[in-house]
Amino acid sequence: MSYCPLRLEDYDISPVHGFLPTQPPLRRLTDLYYEPWESIMDKFNHYLLGHHIRRLVREMPILSTDKLSTQAEYQRAFTILSFMAHAFVWGRNGAASEPASEFLPPSISIPWVAVSEYLQLNPVVCCAAVCHWNWQVLDENAEDLMSIDNLGTLHTFTGSMDESWFYLVTIAIEAKCAPGLNAILSAISGVESNDIQQVTQSLVQISQALREANYILERMYENCDPYIFYWKIREFLAGWENMADAGLPYGVLYEGVDDTDTFSLDNWQSLIRRFRKYAGGSAAQTPLLQAFDIALGIKHYPTGKRGKQSSVEEARRTLREQGISEPPPANSYLVRMRDYMPGGHRHFLQDLAETCRIREYVLLKCSDSLLHTGFINDARVLLRKEYNSCLEMMRSFREKHIMMVTRYIIAPARNGSSVFVPAVAPVSSHVIPPEVQTQAFAHSFVHPPPGGRLGGDSLPADPTMYPQTNKGGSGSLKTPPDVHSRSVPQTPSPSREKARLARTVNDDSVIRGTGGTDAIQFLKQVRNETAQSRV
Repeated sequence: MSYCPLRLEDYDISPVHGFLPTQPPLRRLTDLYYEPWESIMDKFNHYLLGHHIRRLVREMPILSTDKLSTQAEYQRAFTILSFMAHAFVWGRNGAASEPASEFLPPSISIPWVAVSEYLQLNPVVCCAAVCHWNWQVLDENAEDLMSIDNLGTLHTFTGSMDESWFYLVTIAIEAKCAPGLNAILSAISGVESNDIQQVTQSLVQISQALREANYILERMYENCDPYIFYWKIREFLAGWENMADAGLPYGVLYEGVDDTDTFSLDNWQSLIRRFRKYAGGSAAQTPLLQAFDIALGIKHYPTGKRGKQSSVEEARRTLREQGISEPPPANSYLVRMRDYMPGGHRHFLQDLAETCRIREYVLLKCSDSLLHTGFINDARVLLRKEYNSCLEMMRSFREKHIMMVTRYIIAPARNGSSVFVPAVAPVSSHVIPPEVQTQAFAHSFVHPPPGGRLGGDSLPADPTMYPQTNKGGSGSLKTPPDVHSRSVPQTPSPSREKARLARTVNDDSVIRGTGGTDAIQFLKQVRNETAQSRV
């Protein structure tokens, strides 16, 4: 297999902003033909708050996508149709008279499916819709154009600062990690030319990008309250897979697309099979972390299954056979989340996996056999050090992910709608062992420290985007109390207890992530597999 260098531009990836567009996303479709869409988005939060979305969407004409011409226009169309669709499905969920909608009207479903097919991703809210194509620059003359403090969102479901910040952390990380993507390609080139200095310097750049990402993660708690996220934001980011408890036992039918046959008692089973089931938004839908996993040769196995990271012999065989050997079984959830990425980004991950042999190169250059024969020189020691530094940054990222899910999902689900989640002083995963961090976490829920919007300084957090609770156990779905004080518990209205996605679960219940995965088990396994990849 001959070496063919990858080019980011060939996959709709920006050398400047990574998986974000090089230019800020369109703030409006200027063709007046699409004014029915844009007029709803002009007052989207007001319409959603006043329960007008379903009526307005039903009254909306079925617009063709033929007048969309540029990639940016298709991205804008996908984003606003995603917001309207999820507002339609979940917007009145919680009102006893109007549960979650099992049907999307043709005014949404027909153009949404058409735009999704053009962009090569599933028609459901995803990371691309709420982050990649949903940002704006506040000050065009700012020194750091893509700083999180110089970015804003175009749309949110709740109109809250918490939701905007939740997206902005991810957007800023995507932008700041663009140099890391360029460094991956440089490292691949260095491996091909056997240039150990080039590979080492590329790993330094990858580590620096990941360190920057970790720094941005630590700002999550500044403006995103776990209470607001769990009880107010999270439901709108859910999909329609494993959602029987939330009122969608079959999923959602995309009217005008999947219901072409006339309904009758004889074909109702056929109609039900046409309901679509999609996972909700998830951080696994951003190609960024998967790209770094692939570049560093970190293997993730099916959840609950133990695997091993590649050895020197496997590295030698892989390089010799140029990747012809049978690949190990991958984590099916991570692979499935690629269907929620734009086509170009998904193809980049596939081609990267076939091209990148950085780990194999490091293993061969720094093997123990060379160490014993005296062939490990300073250059090889530095190569191994920088490779392991990248892994440590990734491991730290995963550890913070677990901490964030604990704060934003597990604690509210266990404690119910009366939970008040304080923040505690930052802890460093480099210094304090994970078990000690976990004990500190548990202590913080019982003994909140004083001060600050969330009770004090914040813990570092990972931007895993939208893990949702799916069929997590015996607890019924409950709404948050209709109160403004976050620390005063009240009982939700009985008529709305089973309406929303946010729920209280028993201590022995499994709290599942977006794809029905045991969230903590999945995340811990991913973290451990990252740590086990050290050379």
